[in-house]
Amino acid sequence: MSKTPGSASTLARTIINKYPDIESKPLDGNKVELVVPPERIRDIVNMIDEEVSDALPESLFGVDLTEDKYEVIYIFWSHEGKMLIQLRVSLEGETPEIETVSDIFPGLDWHERETHELYGINFKNHPDLRLLLLPDELEGKFPMRKSFLTDRSRMDETGLARPKPRPKPGGESS
Repeated sequence: MSKTPGSASTLARTIINKYPDIESKPLDGNKVELVVPPERIRDIVNMIDEEVSDALPESLFGVDLTEDKYEVIYIFWSHEGKMLIQLRVSLEGETPEIETVSDIFPGLDWHERETHELYGINFKNHPDLRLLLLPDELEGKFPMRKSFLTDRSRMDETGLARPKPRPKPGGESS
């Protein structure tokens, strides 16, 4: 039975009482950030769905911290409780992965696809990780990773003006 807890801190306490390996960081206002181990993501998202009657997934996105360290950030909002719940999950490795939650909140389906496509984070058991935004020739080349090198080879296709050369130190142009 879904209910809306009185506050983000109450929800955080409820979650931590059940899962002591979760860390809580209060944010300004009725907001909380939970640091979630990857193996707990489905448990916590299920609990948010059960505990917050009007939980709405606002966003999910990846962050490249560099050197094969990544984060996936999930943001949920409750209109009734005026509450924001942010989940932060750390991942490591050349091929990071985490379980999908798109079956719990179908609205996160395309967010997971986009994060997979741009950062190479695999969402295990996702029903459809086809390319969503990028051209086929970029499949498997994750452009939001810091290690991705751009060469401006497709600049003409954009219709944008070529950038002006940057001045070298000392005022000379290249």
